[in-house]
Amino acid sequence: MKPIHPQNETHPQTQVQTCSAAGGKGAQMTDQTLFRSLARNRLAVSAIAMMTAVAAAQPAWAAITNTVTVTGSSPGNTDDVTGNATENVDVEDAAPDLAITKVATYGAGPTTADGTTDNLAAGTVITYTYTVTNNGNIGMNNVSLSDDHGVDADGSLSTIALGSLTPDGSGEPSSDAGGDNVYDYLAPGDAVTWTATYTVTAQDISDQSADGDGDLENTVTVSAGYENSSGSAATYTNTATGIVDLEDANPSLVVAKVATVGGSPVDGTTDNVAAGTTITYTYTITNNGNVPIANVTLNDVFNGSGTFTQPNPDSATATLTDNSGGGSSDVSGDSSYDLLAPSDVLTITTSYVVTQSDVDTLQ
Repeated sequence: MKPIHPQNETHPQTQVQTCSAAGGKGAQMTDQTLFRSLARNRLAVSAIAMMTAVAAAQPAWAAITNTVTVTGSSPGNTDDVTGNATENVDVEDAAPDLAITKVATYGAGPTTADGTTDNLAAGTVITYTYTVTNNGNIGMNNVSLSDDHGVDADGSLSTIALGSLTPDGSGEPSSDAGGDNVYDYLAPGDAVTWTATYTVTAQDISDQSADGDGDLENTVTVSAGYENSSGSAATYTNTATGIVDLEDANPSLVVAKVATVGGSPVDGTTDNVAAGTTITYTYTITNNGNVPIANVTLNDVFNGSGTFTQPNPDSATATLTDNSGGGSSDVSGDSSYDLLAPSDVLTITTSYVVTQSDVDTLQ
């Protein structure tokens, strides 16, 4: 087949062709004229077909492949010709990258914890906000969080609840069906948040002061699945640590003792109690510090001549005023109160009968 030349090229007129036209009149045709005629009338350019196959860019390990095929017919339709070409474009390897931050806030405002000067007291509610951003080049599946908060804290962290999505506005959108706290598909560039809360306990302050660091320190782990550059399922994890400073331990107990006779308090100077009179002693022990106090006991140095029963915080007559909401506890049998929580008050009573010897020697 002769090559096809553009019409504005000139070619040597070396041969004259004779064609019969209507009316039987002969006409001469040059090679160039013949070429133009064939190009217009005989070459089946409409038979050229282009077929392109393109592979999707997912999964990440695949290449984008394009194959083009051209088909044409020669002059006179005597010799069909075809040709094809293939081009492969390698897709970048999977590069998963989930960034995670953990921010603790508390109080009105709220205030963001700095981990060194927060000085949080028992009862303070901490809100943790976790933000996960897909900085990689592939979508991440089933994005979930776990926090080891219980390792360093006395109480329980609330459920880590899934929050809102912040899309970057480009590419494939993220998606989640809901119903759990796992984000189904996080697209590159998008970010999603979770939140959880924790209430500081007096035991936290006591424990962290004993540890020497005086803070709550815990780590969250984000985990997600993806398809690696070999086309296999893989898991990606990353961590972030949050630190919240607690107030220093300030242990303190206050004890008060009141003597009554016949239900009336004595004044210590004008009571004039006689032999046989029963004196009732009431002791109140208050934990006015900020940490629980363990193994609380009483010892009353008494100078009466009769039999005096030492006050026993572990006795059946001891009563607790529970201001802490269940922070105090005791198992009887050892003459001490096992754990007295901050703000709680323990009341113990005992009695003594005045003897004649007391009247004779202590007047």
